Amino acid sequence: MNTEPMDPMDQANPQQPKPVEQVGPLQLRVMHFIWKHGPSTVQSVMNALNAEPNSRPLAYTTFLTVMRNLARRNLLEQKKTAQRSHMFSPTVGEDDYKSAFIRQVFRDYFNNDAGQLWRYLDHPEHAKN
Repeated sequence: MNTEPMDPMDQANPQQPKPVEQVGPLQLRVMHFIWKHGPSTVQSVMNALNAEPNSRPLAYTTFLTVMRNLARRNLLEQKKTAQRSHMFSPTVGEDDYKSAFIRQVFRDYFNNDAGQLWRYLDHPEHAKN
């Protein structure tokens, strides 16, 4: 008996999986920071991301809005701390998010057709169905 898990991209799932929440560039930067550093305040995320080379400094309220939007989309969890700040934690792991996102791209853009995906990756300028 083969106990090796199947590649999720090889499995035929008759149920339509829940769509992955696609995030924008700033939201993704925030998620990467929190995945790497763990639960974080808006201030710590803002300080770190604004300090990145070639980044345009953004206001505290911008980060607060982005992080609250991620919490509304259930990608972050928001908890109030004793110091009147809010701590944001990921509700989904980075690998789980990436895996679900890639499966969705495979399904939506390549119709679960591995040959079509490989042709595109090999020659994206002239990939055909």
